[in-house]
Amino acid sequence: MKMFNKKRRDKNEDYRNHSERATATSTVAAQKPKPKATQSSTTPNVRPTSAATTASTSAPVKGQNRVNQRRATQTAAKNSAAIEREMADLNKQYQTLRGELKVQLVQDRKHEKQQYETLVAEQLNLEQQLKDAKVTLSKQDKVVTTNDAERDGMVKKINAAQKRYDDAKKALAKSDQTIKSLEKKITQSEQSLADLKQNEADMRKAIQGEQDLKKLFVLMKQQEKQAQDLYQKSDSINSELVKLQKREQTETRERSRKEHAITSAEKDLHTAQDALVAYDRKTKSAQDEQERSLNLINQKINRLQHDYDQNATIVTGLQQKIEGIDAKLKSDYGTTHLVSPVEFDQSAKYFLFSTDLIQSLSAEEKASMEMIMGLLKDEVKDAANVITVNYNDSLPEIWNSYQSAGLVQKHTGLYNMYYTIQAKVPGAVAKTKPELPDNPAWQYKRNADKQIVSIADDEGNPIMTLKYRKNGAIWYMTYFNGSIATRRDVYDAAGFLSVTQYLDRTNNSQVTLENFYRPDHSLAMVKQYGSNHELSIQLVNKEEAITNVFHSEAQLLNWWLASVLQQQKSVLVMGVNSPLFDQCLKATNDNFHLLPIVSADDLNDQHVQDIINGKSKLSSLVVTDHDVQTAIEKQMTRDLEITVMPTAEVRA
Repeated sequence: MKMFNKKRRDKNEDYRNHSERATATSTVAAQKPKPKATQSSTTPNVRPTSAATTASTSAPVKGQNRVNQRRATQTAAKNSAAIEREMADLNKQYQTLRGELKVQLVQDRKHEKQQYETLVAEQLNLEQQLKDAKVTLSKQDKVVTTNDAERDGMVKKINAAQKRYDDAKKALAKSDQTIKSLEKKITQSEQSLADLKQNEADMRKAIQGEQDLKKLFVLMKQQEKQAQDLYQKSDSINSELVKLQKREQTETRERSRKEHAITSAEKDLHTAQDALVAYDRKTKSAQDEQERSLNLINQKINRLQHDYDQNATIVTGLQQKIEGIDAKLKSDYGTTHLVSPVEFDQSAKYFLFSTDLIQSLSAEEKASMEMIMGLLKDEVKDAANVITVNYNDSLPEIWNSYQSAGLVQKHTGLYNMYYTIQAKVPGAVAKTKPELPDNPAWQYKRNADKQIVSIADDEGNPIMTLKYRKNGAIWYMTYFNGSIATRRDVYDAAGFLSVTQYLDRTNNSQVTLENFYRPDHSLAMVKQYGSNHELSIQLVNKEEAITNVFHSEAQLLNWWLASVLQQQKSVLVMGVNSPLFDQCLKATNDNFHLLPIVSADDLNDQHVQDIINGKSKLSSLVVTDHDVQTAIEKQMTRDLEITVMPTAEVRA
C-alpha cells in the first residue's frame, strides 16, 4: 500500500477500500435453493364458488369485472413481492449458513491439519528414535564378550605362580632338613671333641697323680701314643666342625633366600588370583549390566513401537478426516485450498515498517495509515510499534502530529535507526543555541524575520549561510572557504548539533564525510564516501573507540534491525515491495517473522507469486481490500492466511 511500499501512487489515482474483515470465502458461487412451486403472480387467487351461490347472485356488470380483476392483480403482485422478499431472505440466510459452514470446515481442517502435522513430526521423531534404539541394541549385543585367551593366560599365570610357590616351599623344607642334619653332625662333632678333651684331661690327671717314676714313665709311654691319636682325632674333628659350621651358615643364608622366594611367589600367586577374580567379577558385572541395558533397550523399543503404531493409527484417522473435509469442500465449494484469517501472535511484538515518515500526508496515505494501525490495534493485544530507517531530524515533530491526528496511539513506540545510534532522548531540548560569529567589518544579510541568512567578509566573500525551520530555529549552516562550500552543520528539531557534512571541493553536491553526534556532542557514527562509490561506516562509543565497521548501508541496516527485532519474538509488518523486503525475508527465523502488506499493484510481484504458488516460506498476508483477496484466491495453489484491512468507516 501507498504508505508502506516503495512505489507511491499519484494523487488522482483511484484507491478503494473495503470494510469487511477477512473470512473464509469461496471462489465458486453458492448454490441457491430452488423455490417451491407457487401460483403465477399474474393469476388472481380466486376461491371456487358453489353452483347455488352462482345461481343466486346476479351477473356482475362489465365495469365491476375490471375492478375485481385489477384488485386481484394487485393482490397477486403483493403476494409475489412478499414471496420474492421471503426467498431473498431465505437465500441470504442460506448464504450466511453456507459461509459459516465453510468457515467451520476451514477451522476443522486447519485444526485437524495442525494435529496431523504435529503427529507426523512426532512420528518421524519416533521412527528415528526407534532406529537409533535398534542400532544401539545391535551394538550392545557385541559389547561384552568373554576373552578365553586372556582368561587362560591368567590361569596359566596362577598355575606358574603356584608351582613357583610349591617349589620354593619344597626347597625350603629340604634346606631345613639339611640344616637340621648339619646341626646334628655339628653337635656330634662337638661331643666327640669334648670327649677327646675329657680323655686328655683324664690322662693328665693320671700322670699327675702317679708317684712312682717308673710307673709314671711307663704311663707316659703308653699315653704318648694315645695323645698323638687324640691330637689327630681332635684336629680332624675341628676341621670337620669348621666345615660343618660353614656349610650351616651357607644353608642358613640359602634358607633366607628361599623364604624370600616363597614370599615373592606367594605374592605373585595372590596377585594373579586377585586379577582373575577381578576379571571374572568385571566380566560378570559387565554381563549383568549388558543384560539390564538390553532389557531397558528392549523395553524402550517396545514402548517406541507401541507409540509409533498408535500414532500411525491416529495419523491415518486424521488423514481420513482431512480427506473427508477436502471432499466436502470440493463437492460443495469447488476447492480444497482454504483461506482463513491471519492468526496474530499475542506473545510477539509487532513492528510496522516504513523507510521514513512524512509531515504532510495525502488523504490516501492517511487512510492507509489509519487502516493498518487500526488493524493492528484490533488484532494485537499490546500496541504495535513503528520502525523507520531513514535519517530525519524532524521525526519528533512528525510523530507528534501523527499522535495529534489520531493516526497512532500515545503509547505506540517509534524506533528510528539514526535516533537509536545517536542515543537521542525523546522530549530533550538543547539548552543553548548555535553561536554566530560577530565581526563589525563583516556583512550580515537578514530575512524579513530579521534572521541572519548569510555572512560575508568585508570584501563580500561568503563565510557562511544559514537555513531556518518554520519555528525560527536554525536548521543547518553551510561554511565557505573563498567561494567554495566546504562544510555543513545540521541541527535537529530539538536544537542539538546532529550531523556535520564535509563537502567535495570540486562538486559541492557530493558529501565526502559525515559525522553523526549524540546530544552530548560525542561522536556516534562516521560515514566516509570514496570516489569510486566505496563506503565505510564506523560506530563509535562514548570512549571514542570504534565498536563496529560496515561497508554498505545494507550491512548497517541488517545489524540494526537484528538488534531491535531479534531481542524478542517479533513480527515485522511491511509492504511486499519495500526495498528491504528481501533482506528481512532472509533474516526470518523462529523468533522473527514477516507479515507482508499486499495491494492491487503488488499482485504480479514475484514475492506475492511465490507465496501464492507455495514457493515462499510465508503463508500469511494482509491485503488492502477484498478485490485483492479474491484475485489471490483465484490463483493460489496452497492454503493461505489472509486478513483484509478494515476501513476507518467500518472500524467506527
